[in-house]
Amino acid sequence: MEALEMPAMLGALAISLSVLVAKVMTTQLIGQMNRQINEVAQIKIEAMGRLKAAQSQKAIIDRNKSILNTKTAKIETKIRRLKKEMGEMQEEESARRERSKARRVS
Repeated sequence: MEALEMPAMLGALAISLSVLVAKVMTTQLIGQMNRQINEVAQIKIEAMGRLKAAQSQKAIIDRNKSILNTKTAKIETKIRRLKKEMGEMQEEESARRERSKARRVS
C-alpha cells in the first residue's frame, strides 16, 4: 500500500503546484486585463470630454451665426428703407428744382 501512496502524493503535489501556477497566471492575466480596461475607460473619458467641448463650440458657433443672420436681415431692411427714402428725397429735390425753374422762367 505504501508503494501506491508515494506516487499518489507526488501526483497530488504536482496537481497542487499546477493549480497554483494556473491561479498565479490567471491572476496576472486578470490584472493585465483590468489595466487595459482602465486605460480604455480613461481614453473614453478624454474622448467624451473633447466631444463635449466640440459640441459646446458648435453650439456657440451656431448661436453666433443665428445672431449674425438676424443682424444682417435687420441691416438689409434698414438699407432698403434708407434707399427708398433717398429716392423719395431725390424726387422731392428734382420737383423743387422744376418748380424753381418754372418760377424763374415766368
